Amino acid sequence: MTLRIKYKILVIDDDNVTTSLIKYILESESEMYQIFIAENGKIGYEESISLIPDLILMDLEMPVQNGMQTLHLLKNNEVTKDIPVIMITSSTNLKKAINSGALDFIHKPIETLELLVRVKSTLSMYKLLHSVMKQAEQLELQSEELERQKKILEEEKKKSDQLLVNILPYEIAEQLKNKGFVDAKHYRRVTVMFTDFKGFTKITEDLSTEQLVKELNIYFEKFDEIIGMHYLEKIKTIGDAYMCVGGLPIRNKSNPIDTVLAALKIRKFVEGYNEYKISNNLPPWDLRIGIHTGEVIAGVIGQKKFAYDIWGDTVNKASRMESSGEVGQINISGETYQYIRDYFSCDYRGKIAAKNKGEIDMYFVKCIKPELTNDPAGILPNQHFLQLLSEY
Repeated sequence: MTLRIKYKILVIDDDNVTTSLIKYILESESEMYQIFIAENGKIGYEESISLIPDLILMDLEMPVQNGMQTLHLLKNNEVTKDIPVIMITSSTNLKKAINSGALDFIHKPIETLELLVRVKSTLSMYKLLHSVMKQAEQLELQSEELERQKKILEEEKKKSDQLLVNILPYEIAEQLKNKGFVDAKHYRRVTVMFTDFKGFTKITEDLSTEQLVKELNIYFEKFDEIIGMHYLEKIKTIGDAYMCVGGLPIRNKSNPIDTVLAALKIRKFVEGYNEYKISNNLPPWDLRIGIHTGEVIAGVIGQKKFAYDIWGDTVNKASRMESSGEVGQINISGETYQYIRDYFSCDYRGKIAAKNKGEIDMYFVKCIKPELTNDPAGILPNQHFLQLLSEY
């Protein structure tokens, strides 16, 4: 019978809530993790010498002996200098810790996915690094082998970074990795789009859970592809509702036009997919699209998991554009219309009552203006359109 070797992880933190949470998360994740606790830096340093853990998770701010003092002792001791250290902190002053030898950091409050990713990645890299060093001591490795091992280490880091990017926009994930926090930002002009399927509750009654998830995935994967081509950022999905925004986290002036172009392509895809469904005796899904342009606040929230979100009346109005629209139509507000009217043919609907918003000028977007497209469907811009957009 083969015995599985456990990774010894020492958690140094004076906060009992934090240490208990870390212990619970790691031991629940894998029986290969053996967790030890030290209540301050002095005790933690002494236990490190006797225990020789595979990894140390250490708070930056502690009484008796803080994290920086303990890190300095660890890195200047031959016994402990090679033990990887991940700092746990709510502080923004992490640069000095990284420069002093900490390998990575975890931002407080502790988020389960980030903790597991950072610990697993660090242990994997540390294990690989030890393997490379041991081989180097025993053999004269060829330069090609060293390069291969380096690429493996880089790939492990990429995997952990990619997990953050899958949760957050790339620019926000980079800021979080580099600074340890993300500032909330005000955006004066962004364009928010909502899509929703009419009668979705009835649709769910006729499909199994597996069929429903598979079908939603077909739509949302295509929506993701389309908005990615037009510099939009998906914010979230709630049931059958899909929310995205143009003009952040990287600001640009053309976001109202970008968003309407994406909406036209989304509508075209749904129309084509519905034709396929009908030809195969399957019920079509009827889509409504709503768009509004205005100001928002954007940032990262959440104590148990990261979420990039936006707030402001612009979000509410965009939602009202969707709910006040009609099946197969792209319903935009008067504010959005002012930015896109020179590029798209629109039908004025008049002042329409929107829940809790009073009467709002609304327009249905039909297509790109004929002189700005060579496409019979009116969804693909021509060179003249692109030239005007470059001067926008």
